[in-house]
Amino acid sequence: MARYSAQIYMHGSQGQWLTPIYSRISDISRYLRRAFDAGLFTHRDETNIKEIVVLKGAMRKMPTIHGYYDWDGNKLKLDKSKPAFIHNILYGLES
Repeated sequence: MARYSAQIYMHGSQGQWLTPIYSRISDISRYLRRAFDAGLFTHRDETNIKEIVVLKGAMRKMPTIHGYYDWDGNKLKLDKSKPAFIHNILYGLES
């Protein structure tokens, strides 16, 4: 069974943060919405998100990049201009 997590990259020097592992990408969207609504990331304004990289993992396999996403304020939206399979090859993630 595939599992998904996300790396959220911020503009400037604010760094990155990671989400928990979920069974669906929509669960990552719900987690982000709740986190921003609850003020858990008050020092990181949601409009300051540069990009979100969703990783797909499975048992006994190295995670691969599933896709690059943008945050529209309510949900994740796939950025089709960045093909994940090319990045997986460049980073040596394809088996």
